[in-house]
Amino acid sequence: MVAAAAQPVRAFIAIALNPGLIPALQNFQRQLQPRMPHLPVRWAHPERLHLTLKFLGHVPRERLADSAAALNSASAGIAPFQLALEGVGCFPHPKNPRVVWIGINGDLPSLRRLQAQIHQQTQGIGDHSEERVFQPHLTLGRVKPPGQHRCDLGELVQTVSFQELGCWTVREIHLMQSVHSPDGARYTTLATATLNEAPPTIARP
Repeated sequence: MVAAAAQPVRAFIAIALNPGLIPALQNFQRQLQPRMPHLPVRWAHPERLHLTLKFLGHVPRERLADSAAALNSASAGIAPFQLALEGVGCFPHPKNPRVVWIGINGDLPSLRRLQAQIHQQTQGIGDHSEERVFQPHLTLGRVKPPGQHRCDLGELVQTVSFQELGCWTVREIHLMQSVHSPDGARYTTLATATLNEAPPTIARP
């Protein structure tokens, strides 16, 4: 009897938040929720928030080693850099909100360079193809199926303003596995690469 093939892993590459930022995110979420009691939002758990750099989709388990190697290659030549949480908004548009997000500020040139190198190094890994332009953000909440209050939500988010919630230094990137559960997605770290300003070493014959 032939053994069944192992199920592929639903994976993505991300930057983790500094745990010290979680209380500020929780507090901000608590301030928003009372203003939206009747609005159809499924709020994220702040302790599970992360900055996604690339969603890979389903990756065969035999290619996880390739994914980890791509992580190391993408991180080479980039020094640690600082990011900040600032701003709030909706995707794709306040009149038709599907996602409530927290914005990312700080050293965006380094972030975009890192994301571009990840995109290049992971070509052909996973079954997901992303055509949207990279817009760094944290998904704070997802709007439930269409309803009469969605437009109200977009208008309310536009009135929200706050100062920077906090900043952190990015030193690592992670290959993450996502598993759906009744309580929302659960994440497991599969591999980690450290940012390194030195260029990758080229083996000589």
